[in-house]
Amino acid sequence: MGRFQRRASILVLMTARGLPELAHFLRTRRARLSPEGAGLSPTGVRRLPGLRRSEVATLAGISPEYYTRLEQGRQRRPSPEIVDALAAALRLDRDEHRHLRRLAERPSPSAPSSGMPAVPETTRLLLRSVQPWPAYVVSPLRDVLAWNDAAAWLLTDFSELPAGRRNLAWFTFCDPRAQDLFVDWEAVAAGNAHRLRDTLAADGHNGRGSELVNTLAAQSPAFADNWERHDVRGPNTGRKKLMHPEAGPLTLEYANYLQPGPDRLELVVMTAPEDSATHRALMRQLRRSM
Repeated sequence: MGRFQRRASILVLMTARGLPELAHFLRTRRARLSPEGAGLSPTGVRRLPGLRRSEVATLAGISPEYYTRLEQGRQRRPSPEIVDALAAALRLDRDEHRHLRRLAERPSPSAPSSGMPAVPETTRLLLRSVQPWPAYVVSPLRDVLAWNDAAAWLLTDFSELPAGRRNLAWFTFCDPRAQDLFVDWEAVAAGNAHRLRDTLAADGHNGRGSELVNTLAAQSPAFADNWERHDVRGPNTGRKKLMHPEAGPLTLEYANYLQPGPDRLELVVMTAPEDSATHRALMRQLRRSM
């Protein structure tokens, strides 16, 4: 087992046992925050980057001993009031604050999944109707469950991949075509790692998710490094720049739409201004496919 696989396996096992995921997140947030960023006066040369534990404790209004227990994994269930105080002290954004709450709540194990979630037929009809816009349905673990022809042309034909490889995180980190396709590959790759971290915080006992993280870390040092940073993001909107092998440079805006139901599926739709070169390329492809 390689170094990156060992590291990810340890991280996932610690999560499954309810050990220091909370502690690891606090340490990474503390290390990235400077005294100036926290509203403190600098106090000379520091041996390590970031705030001291005592400084975080003071900012949060808790004892240094209690905060030390949190970072060491000896205290695992801080109260909601302490969670909010730590979020303010560490200058967490909305997604990070929500992540900290989830880690502190220690959710109960979920029931084992019987397979991939089913995509409602109404959503499949919608996928076909929104062309020329590329659109697909993705699970919280980044599994691509359904897609339209435009998405297959733009990204990859997921039907040609084994079922276990129809996953955006796996495609981005492990398929060599992804680095040629995504102009901003580093940002796309990091975003997939952030979304996986967000999902597993909500369900830290997810066996399929743990297996996926281990596989990605074993095959991709870039994923292992992203996972170690413990950054997190929820659903969002944004822009992707691509270098398509047929159409050349393309720029699309994307938005995620949460679907009703317990499976937390998302419909992702990518669009471009109708007077743009990207729109013209999508229209040409639509006409060819008709």
